[in-house]
Amino acid sequence: MLMLMLLAVACAANSQTTNLPAHPSPDGGLAGAGLTASCGGSAFDRLPPDTSSLTPFTAFNELDMSKVGGEAPFFNDFASNYDWFVTQDGGSWRQLLGQPVGRRSDPPYAYLRIEKDDGRWAPVGWGQCRIELDAEGWGIARFVIDPKVRPDGESDYISVLATENACAGGQAPEGRQLKPVVLSEDAHAISVVILVEPTHGATACPGNPAFPVDIELGSPIGHRLILDASVYPPERRWP
Repeated sequence: MLMLMLLAVACAANSQTTNLPAHPSPDGGLAGAGLTASCGGSAFDRLPPDTSSLTPFTAFNELDMSKVGGEAPFFNDFASNYDWFVTQDGGSWRQLLGQPVGRRSDPPYAYLRIEKDDGRWAPVGWGQCRIELDAEGWGIARFVIDPKVRPDGESDYISVLATENACAGGQAPEGRQLKPVVLSEDAHAISVVILVEPTHGATACPGNPAFPVDIELGSPIGHRLILDASVYPPERRWP
């Protein structure tokens, strides 16, 4: 079950902090935590994606490859590395998710969009993708443990250096709100997502600086892993 815990955060001066609504997610989905997950054009309400409820797609030999041209051999090799499922069906278009077969690559998943033209389905876009979490009206900040403040097993907080994913003019989010979220917690790991209020209007992309964030966990770390859960599978940050 995904659980959402209220957190407090301390970061750069003039920053304000709010918390996502503390609505547990009794069905194990993300919606109760105010979060969504997506990969390419496919969206999910739980992790890992529940492909048992999706329609498998195997009719690759029926696709019209005339518009793909010289990329057809590369497309066929690409598609063969995944099991495919229809995640959205718009009648004249379908969005597919590819789950890796055998050894995972990086990024581990894939997306494919096919569209119907003159009665035949044809691929119009494809590639690898990583499942990323998001919340409406918020951006994501990836994080690493602050090397100057190593986690203490008896402590109930962690000090991290976070970096905003979206373009932010090369500035830290001073004056913008942060929402650190403990997405899940058990005897083995603590999964954390850091949401950040986005900038407003057009913004340059010279690269964003890391900024310090202290995140209260609500219980001692102990010997548990700290995971950055803004992507799936989550990435280990400690130890």
